[in-house]
Amino acid sequence: MLSRVANSLYWLSRYVERAENLARLVHVKSDSVLEAGGDSSEAWRPALYATCTEKLYERACENEGRGLDVGRFITFSQGNPDSIRQCISHARENARMVRDQISEEMYLELNSAHLFMKSARSEALWHQEPDALYREIIKFCLLYEGLIEATILHDEGWNFIQIGKFLERADKTSRILDMLTYQSDQGRSKLTSVLRSCSGFAAFRSEFRGEVTLNNVSLFLLFSNSFPRSIRFCLRQVDELLHNISGVPRGSFANEAERLTGSVLAQMNYSKVDNVLNIGLHEYIDDLQSQINDIGQRVFENYVLLPSEIQNIAGPETWQLQWQQQQQ
Repeated sequence: MLSRVANSLYWLSRYVERAENLARLVHVKSDSVLEAGGDSSEAWRPALYATCTEKLYERACENEGRGLDVGRFITFSQGNPDSIRQCISHARENARMVRDQISEEMYLELNSAHLFMKSARSEALWHQEPDALYREIIKFCLLYEGLIEATILHDEGWNFIQIGKFLERADKTSRILDMLTYQSDQGRSKLTSVLRSCSGFAAFRSEFRGEVTLNNVSLFLLFSNSFPRSIRFCLRQVDELLHNISGVPRGSFANEAERLTGSVLAQMNYSKVDNVLNIGLHEYIDDLQSQINDIGQRVFENYVLLPSEIQNIAGPETWQLQWQQQQQ
């Protein structure tokens, strides 16, 4: 497979997954802000912190007015390169570049979502019933995931799509969990919001029938073996997919991406939530996010940054900068 094709499939998947996670985060946060009342700008701060857009939001306020709604900023703002609208647009552009590698159903569905998000209809729906808009975005992303599973070969390209999805999912789960460290209040409502932002409340209640506590929520989102959005589950999938591509048996490694993924996964397999809380939840998550980004960088260096493929397209420095900007 050409490195540029692998790159486009990888980012197509990451951007769709990112759009879904952002939609769920804003949907849940909107409800909690309404329930809490008071200063809504302060109530939204954890969401800006989780998406690393605090400075971008301040800049957008200068350009679009101080009354800029945070939900609108995360959903539509041109000043936010990772808004939901921009994510779907980037996914559609990557899909356009590899139309011969994906199914017609995948492209048509993604193009339809792109046109809807660019239209006035989506903004009108957001003004009238924002919950309905976020449900539509989440529904599209889940449908798209189903199309990927059902309409293309589960070959090398599919492996790159899945790696992008699970790396993005692990990153967003860590950021949503890290919202608990932004404020001192870690009561039941905050813990429940974090679980709902990861679509994990029902699964949590099935696995932990006891009280919703910081200890249990951290254990569930970090280390669960069976919840598909836990960080451990996602990294286990990435490890398996990387070995599928290289053909090397699990337990050994053929490149730095496999070595680093195996190392991080081993650390999680032998960690306990008590150790995490002793270190500090934020400090542990911060280190974990750096390692997840490093895995993405190693995937880029091993499978995309191939001089024989890109020497006639752009310099390696240009590709590396674009990859890092997208990943950030």
